[in-house]
Amino acid sequence: MNYLQILSKLHNLKTVDREMVSNLYSLSQKSIVSVVAFSLPLSYVLYPVLHEKIVIWLGTIIVLAVIRLLFAYSYTKKSERFSLETWHKIFMGFAFFTAFLFSLLGFAAIPQLPAVYQVFLVAVLIGLTSGAMSSLFPDIRIMLGYSAIILFPLTIVLISINTVMHLILALLIVLYFITQVTIVLNSYQQSKEIERKKAQIAKEQLRLYKREETLQHFFKHAPIGIFSYDKQLHVTGCNEAFLRLFGLKKEEIIGKNLNAVPDKNSVEVMKKALTDGMQSYIGPYLSIKGYEYWVEAKCSPLYDPEHKVVGGIGLIENKTKEYNAVKKLKFLAQHDPLTNLYNRRGFHEYMQTLIHAEAHKKSYSLLFYLDLNQFKGINDSLGHTVGDNILVIVAERLTEVLGEECKISRLGGDEFIVVIPYVSSEAEVAREEAGKYAQKIKSVFSKPFILKNLHLRINASIGIIIIEPENMDVEEIIRHADLTMYQAKNSSGHLAYYNHELDKEQKKLFGLQHDLVYAAERGQLHLFFQPIVRIKDDTLFSAELLIRWDHPKRGLLSPEEFIPLAIKAGLLSDITWWILDNVCQYIVQWKQENRWKLDYISININAQQLIEEQFAVMFLEKLHSYGVETKDIMIEITERSLIDNFESTQSVINTLRSHGIRCAIDDFGIGYSSLSYLKKLSFNTLKIDKAFIKEIEHKPKELLLVSTILNIGRQFDYNIVIEGIEEERQKQLLLELDDTLSYQGFYFSKPLHVHTFMEKFLS
Repeated sequence: MNYLQILSKLHNLKTVDREMVSNLYSLSQKSIVSVVAFSLPLSYVLYPVLHEKIVIWLGTIIVLAVIRLLFAYSYTKKSERFSLETWHKIFMGFAFFTAFLFSLLGFAAIPQLPAVYQVFLVAVLIGLTSGAMSSLFPDIRIMLGYSAIILFPLTIVLISINTVMHLILALLIVLYFITQVTIVLNSYQQSKEIERKKAQIAKEQLRLYKREETLQHFFKHAPIGIFSYDKQLHVTGCNEAFLRLFGLKKEEIIGKNLNAVPDKNSVEVMKKALTDGMQSYIGPYLSIKGYEYWVEAKCSPLYDPEHKVVGGIGLIENKTKEYNAVKKLKFLAQHDPLTNLYNRRGFHEYMQTLIHAEAHKKSYSLLFYLDLNQFKGINDSLGHTVGDNILVIVAERLTEVLGEECKISRLGGDEFIVVIPYVSSEAEVAREEAGKYAQKIKSVFSKPFILKNLHLRINASIGIIIIEPENMDVEEIIRHADLTMYQAKNSSGHLAYYNHELDKEQKKLFGLQHDLVYAAERGQLHLFFQPIVRIKDDTLFSAELLIRWDHPKRGLLSPEEFIPLAIKAGLLSDITWWILDNVCQYIVQWKQENRWKLDYISININAQQLIEEQFAVMFLEKLHSYGVETKDIMIEITERSLIDNFESTQSVINTLRSHGIRCAIDDFGIGYSSLSYLKKLSFNTLKIDKAFIKEIEHKPKELLLVSTILNIGRQFDYNIVIEGIEEERQKQLLLELDDTLSYQGFYFSKPLHVHTFMEKFLS
């Protein structure tokens, strides 16, 4: 064994543990006494040669022995005084110091001793190291260190004397030490291997015992049912959980042939397990006593020691509660809780089933998209409870009239979808069937809905889609249905069939809406101004700002053509702020160039935008940032949008007016009977819609109506602007009524591009 192997084995020895330290201190008590007893005759023999030196050495040995004995006693009584590692280091220090004292004796005495005494002392020291093997064996690192401390200096001394005898002694000591190390390490490894094998055997025995105990415990107390059966399918055993599961007694099931049980599906699984290995079954199960379960079972073959199949074992769990819970959750996930009809998710899953069915490859199906008309008014005026009751009655009537072959869904709100699958393989027949079913659906609304002594008449707008064979795009089908339903709302019979032209128009509008997103940054939006003048002398008073979109393909578009798209796409706010930025810039420019001749410029604001968060603050901050005075701007709000949002806009309007922003009611008179709002609003200006002016030349009653409106406006101190004057005669008739009016219209000027307006009126 070479030096590297010895170091490797020493490195791999176990670290400090309590058993090792306890054994060291226990064995040390006898060995310390032996060392003292051994030292006394040795000192006596060497005294004639070493005299007082040996006496000092012996005294040191005795003192050290007493200290070691005290520490050994302390360990047995108060081991918690130090940590295990500290106790180990204390023992090792004392052992190595003892070895050092014996080494010092050999190193100092041998050169002074006669040859006989030298051989005697060498033999004594070697014997001492040999004796240490028994007392220090619990930690062979200390044992080998102890021997090395004694023998290495002794070897060096012998070599230094440099005689043949001494060299031979030195060589013998080295060989002895190597042999000692080898024997110790091999003994240690063998003992460890024996211990390991014993531990392994004990561990395996314990494992087998625990395994058997666990199996017995599992079989008896397992929370799932376990049963065993022989090759003829006779039940040979079962646990308590199995008996509880099916409400059986042991004598009712043990020995019973499973071929005789009512449920044959599970029996087939048990049979197959005997020949094909483990089998699983999940599904319904009818018990011996006639109860229905939903179970999950696994069956495996049982083998004898020769690996021959002798029967089978089954594990069975009652999944009835879980199955019913999942079934209920699935129903709730797919159905509307109010009507128990399919909800949006259930409808989509049904449509996926429909389009992937074999029948869909050849047959037409029908889809009806229903929306209840005026339903929001019922909710708002009579409450949501009444509205919910109506939805339930609609669902019940549809189910009763259409039958089970029709699939009915409520997508949300007051929207229903009816699907009639696979009505015909011929398009004409499918269309005829669609007409028949449409009449059935309309009949649902022919009778009044009676709730809380109220007789409510409700009808529905119905969009009809004939789903063509192999049409696999559910989203496209729904989009067509939704589009058609909105078309039905605008038709006299509230009934419409899908047509491709309608879809083209919708896509056209979508494309226009998409283009509108980039209109401002592409420089396609332009400001137009229409002058507002005094009716008495046509002097310029103010101007209304209007916006036009110069579309690259469709040309110049008016706000009526694209503002609804902007509202729908959420772009109205961006457009409004763009207008305000630009008009502020022009006002500043015209004032700097001394062109400003207007009392104000009016801009149109949708009432819905007023309720945006911080609208008033942002509006005023923008004017301030450009240095525009609040009196230079008037905002116009249409009568209809103003009244619809009256409560929510009042505080915003009041904030604007308190900072000097003038407000006008635009298109007055064409929306609501809103005279009561004139006093509440207290705006600056009333703009009378052109609808009242168009016929005043030919219909005296129209002129009388205008006169009445003017009188009311004057009662509330409104400045009045007439819109839409196109003829000289219209102007003259209004001038005769009131020469303080202002007006705008094609008679004086159509809306002009900002540059044209500047050249014509602000030069």
